[in-house]
Amino acid sequence: MFTIRLWGSKRLMRHEIHWPTAFALRIFRVPVGLACLWWLISRNILQFEVTPKGAADDRLRGRTPRVLIVMVVLISLVILYAAAGLAGLVPWRTTPGSTVASGAWLVLAGVVLVLGTRRIRAAEFATSRRNAYRFEVDAPVESDGVRGELLDVSVGGAAVRFPQGTLPPSGFVPLRLPGAAPVRLEVIRVTDETDGSQVASLRAADGDWDAYRVLSMWIFHTPAGALPDFPAGVPAAASLRGR
Repeated sequence: MFTIRLWGSKRLMRHEIHWPTAFALRIFRVPVGLACLWWLISRNILQFEVTPKGAADDRLRGRTPRVLIVMVVLISLVILYAAAGLAGLVPWRTTPGSTVASGAWLVLAGVVLVLGTRRIRAAEFATSRRNAYRFEVDAPVESDGVRGELLDVSVGGAAVRFPQGTLPPSGFVPLRLPGAAPVRLEVIRVTDETDGSQVASLRAADGDWDAYRVLSMWIFHTPAGALPDFPAGVPAAASLRGR
């Protein structure tokens, strides 16, 4: 039976299946399946550690994709409609057994979607990573006429240090990098330091391609004199420090 299935699959996939590899993967599925079954029975939690990253104590929760929210709402409406049918509130009539049998799969799908969205938003799965590589460079920056310090920058945002009270805890602020036009960035997190300063994480808004352009040009075509510690013509992207 396995040979017949491979023969048919190989022709459906235009002879792109390598038989020894497919056979090996088929065999390897056995111990993997047994390991998964043992975990379902024992529920043992594996413990592991990773190298700490910058801002590990200030992680951000994930954003639930809109498509998942729409699917949860649609499944909930269908389940309510089925319940209304069982209560005789809709014009159609079915037997309770058939409605429950088909509705069980809808309930299962709804539970999986709800658990998935909760996992995305869960604090234990939050992240402190920005959506691009960070270049650690020291440079003066400015926001609404107040001078601050650039800690790191990426094509999607920046980390800056300002005197306390300069930046709001949320919303958008203008940030001017040396030799570049001001960009409008969203305040993601603000942390007050003991020395009277505040460290803020800023991020370009989704779809703000002008902000991405300004940040990218500044990183890879840094204006002359913007970085005092760098030789002339060397961009910020050449920084050996990064995360």
